[in-house]
Amino acid sequence: WTGHPDLDEFDQWCYELDTWAEVNDVPDGFVVKTMMNYLGGKAAKFFMNHVAPERNKWSKQDVYDGLFDYCFPEDFKRVLRAKLERAYQGTTRLRDYVREIEHLAKRFPDVTDFQLVQIFWKGINQYLRVHLIEKGFDPETTPLDRLVKHAARKEKAH
Repeated sequence: WTGHPDLDEFDQWCYELDTWAEVNDVPDGFVVKTMMNYLGGKAAKFFMNHVAPERNKWSKQDVYDGLFDYCFPEDFKRVLRAKLERAYQGTTRLRDYVREIEHLAKRFPDVTDFQLVQIFWKGINQYLRVHLIEKGFDPETTPLDRLVKHAARKEKAH
């Protein structure tokens, strides 16, 4: 990964490194030592300037967090959180909308399941919200998977 601030690229790079380490039963310390082989550009510069001199003090997760903070714009997480909080379905299929808000929420450990339900409820198309209300569902008490199941059925029939 070159440090290009693209969340999908970064996530894929982390996933590939995690998978390689897991499949080969490689300890975190060794993963950190070999990470430089899979970095270029701005990411490699961060690694060589900050991690390499004291690599024994860095966990794999610390490096991921450091790379993210160094390579992505300072306000990136704020922008992502705002995108999550303002998310709405629009013309997107319901299941794609749900995947998008779940993907965004995963970036924020403080976002609870309850908050995710509230975001979903606020952002789904009105006819789906009305359908869920008519069926007796309530965003205060109904889990997300149940809301999605019933809303998706209505969307398919619509």
